[in-house]
Amino acid sequence: MLKITVVSTRADALKEAFEGDLSCRVPADLELHFHADPESVKDESLAAEIALGAPDVLAPLLERMPKLRWVQSTWAGITPFLECPRRDYQLTGVKDIFGASMSEYALGWVLAIERSVLSHANAKQWKPEIDRGLSELRVGIAGVGSIGSAVACAFTPFVKEVRGLNSDGRSAPGCNACFAREDRLAFAEDLNVLIMILPDTPATDSLVDAALLDRLAPRAIVINGGRANALDLSAALIAKASGQLKALVLDVFEEEPLGDDDALWDTPGVFVTSHTAAPTRLDSIVKVFLDNLQRYQKGDALQGLIDFDRGY
Repeated sequence: MLKITVVSTRADALKEAFEGDLSCRVPADLELHFHADPESVKDESLAAEIALGAPDVLAPLLERMPKLRWVQSTWAGITPFLECPRRDYQLTGVKDIFGASMSEYALGWVLAIERSVLSHANAKQWKPEIDRGLSELRVGIAGVGSIGSAVACAFTPFVKEVRGLNSDGRSAPGCNACFAREDRLAFAEDLNVLIMILPDTPATDSLVDAALLDRLAPRAIVINGGRANALDLSAALIAKASGQLKALVLDVFEEEPLGDDDALWDTPGVFVTSHTAAPTRLDSIVKVFLDNLQRYQKGDALQGLIDFDRGY
């Protein structure tokens, strides 16, 4: 039997996904152990060769799993695994399943702000002002991997230009042009909308800082649906207060959940979305895992393999 340990606060839902429509794809020789609490993981589960789970609760167990050969993350972000010194196993992330939801989130917010949806909805008197709309907007996607490329493609039919930013400037679907990280200021020049979908790595720390924000078009929108480390939040709030930014949409923070007494909740033009930009569908996660399991058992290369040095 091939032992697989599943550790997640949503362990029951993952178990249901394995036993639901995808059950016909689960090999008969699989021995699955589900744990919602890492403290409940005992010796039998720690002896597993494969683990599936959420980074925050699975990563602390890695040093106690001597036979571990492969870990499938249930999150797109894998920072807790990178913070663990162990590197003698294959780590795979989840890709190609968050593009649609992130596109809905980003496009929805840009439409809501540029078409004044919220202010029109809350108006108490007739306001026939004409909104700018999207057709003349220059939109930048910082982080055009699989998710960012999907977002770029979603915006392409509506806007004037879509630019992408990645590590080396390679082309990406949906982008009129792509820029390398070292050319980030040229990338940002006169953008009306900046959408951040960057990973949490040392190379992305404060990538969007005061210098980059100053290059945006006046009254620009900044949306961070990636990782909190990539945005200099203090600089962004200064830019918002000065009028350089029209709106700041924040889905992620260095410490989550954001405290109930945090001033951001009441800052005009700042919208906090409580890490809901791209919700995880567990049936999709299980499908990714089962696809990779088939590759693993055949000795084929795994999909979504993480490069520990690059951090993604």
